[in-house]
Amino acid sequence: MKFVLKNLFRRKLRTLFSVLGVGVGVSIMVALFSISDDLVGQIAQAFETQRGDIAVMQATAEELESDVPLDFENTLQQIKGVKSVSPMIAALLRTENDFDDRPAILYYGVTQNSPIIPHMEMLEGQTISDDDPNGVVFGWKAYEVLKEKMGDKAPKVGGELNFLDVVTSDGFKKVFGKPDNWEQMTEYGKKMWALMRLTKDLGIHPDAIKEETPAEYETRTGQKAPPPRPMNIMGLPYDDDQYTKWLHDRYDITYDPKDPVKAYQMKMQLHTRGVCRTGILVQDASVFFHLKIAQLIKGKHERTEIVKQKIDGKLKDVEIVHRPSCTVMLLTVDSEGLTREQHDAEVIRVRDEINQKVDALRAIRSADILERHKEVEFFEKFGLVISLIAALAGAIGILNTMTLTVYERTREIGLLLAVGWSRLRVLSNVMLEGLLLSVLGGLAGVLFGFLEVQAARTWFNLDGLSGALNVQRSLHALALAFGIGFLATLYPAIRAALMTPIEALRHE
Repeated sequence: MKFVLKNLFRRKLRTLFSVLGVGVGVSIMVALFSISDDLVGQIAQAFETQRGDIAVMQATAEELESDVPLDFENTLQQIKGVKSVSPMIAALLRTENDFDDRPAILYYGVTQNSPIIPHMEMLEGQTISDDDPNGVVFGWKAYEVLKEKMGDKAPKVGGELNFLDVVTSDGFKKVFGKPDNWEQMTEYGKKMWALMRLTKDLGIHPDAIKEETPAEYETRTGQKAPPPRPMNIMGLPYDDDQYTKWLHDRYDITYDPKDPVKAYQMKMQLHTRGVCRTGILVQDASVFFHLKIAQLIKGKHERTEIVKQKIDGKLKDVEIVHRPSCTVMLLTVDSEGLTREQHDAEVIRVRDEINQKVDALRAIRSADILERHKEVEFFEKFGLVISLIAALAGAIGILNTMTLTVYERTREIGLLLAVGWSRLRVLSNVMLEGLLLSVLGGLAGVLFGFLEVQAARTWFNLDGLSGALNVQRSLHALALAFGIGFLATLYPAIRAALMTPIEALRHE
């Protein structure tokens, strides 16, 4: 061993670069797989722990486009073994440009018994409550973006949250876009543009931005409702000034649009209820509504719609009734008194029973959902390919170093053979030298990979990464480094061992 170490330090710079060559390849492997393991682990955790035991969606659609009428909630609850059923909406609010490096804003609609709720660490305020359906909870990352873009105008926890204020704020100009003549538009014009932008381009259902109906007004205030706003010749509702004058002139009604009680209110009188951390990157950049509000935004609320249909050869108006629905129902199976194996068997039994009895729905174990996303498998394979390419570069470096070492020491090896060294001893010494280079490179690579992950967490705000050393991947990387050293040293070691003393001593 002393002889081997002496040889390694004979060419310090070459040894250093060989170690770094292996270290870079190993560090890439450690960093890539640590990051991918953390991200995939977060997604798996979200599906396995925050989606109950079973996710039930429309049989012919994926989750984001699924439509499951709430009528099925009672049907699913009646199935033996089902402990709870929680309807949920997961949907995207489209944006013209990126919101926090994403082309859309993910939002959820949940109830207070949702499996997601226990995983919300409230940094400020309170979580979603059925008693306060207008309360909105932001993931901490989404709230940071909101404060960054809106500054002092960002909604405070406990304060009002107005969609129009967000869309029309200067900070969100690039996210939602604005017309070129924005500064020349009247306040009413800006409001109408924003309302049309929300519904026509950003995916919000028109009912979400309407004023409450006279019946809703009377329920809220206990007073007789004034006549609703008429439309102007452009097909747009009267603005506040026009409406106030119209009510006074026609009905002798005094109307104050700024009165928070007696004036008509938007259907969605939202307020910021809290800010949470879930530990899941995608959820920390999301917005959480109560199910009722998310239904209104997504158009899954109960409503009637008049459509044209051809009946007896003529187009006629037909009233279509849309039942309230969600995108997915999350089921929790009763596991009291069951072992883990028995619980898994019960989950499979309930899943199969739903799939057999309810043709309109498709039940999937939450733990199996990730397997349906081939992108995750691709991400893992991509990391493996990049790591192997980097490892190959390290192997070539060691092969080059050891080949040059054997070539330079040909006369020395011949002398050792001449004084009685066996070919096996020469072989083992050269192999040991190459393996030491690889192991040193592997250890350096593990350290570099760990530091790279820490840098990614700090510089790119990837707080969802655990930041802990991935021991399993580190052992894999060290094994790879050992394999690299063995294969890369095999040829020069065999070449050295097969030399004859006379030929070696004649070498110049």
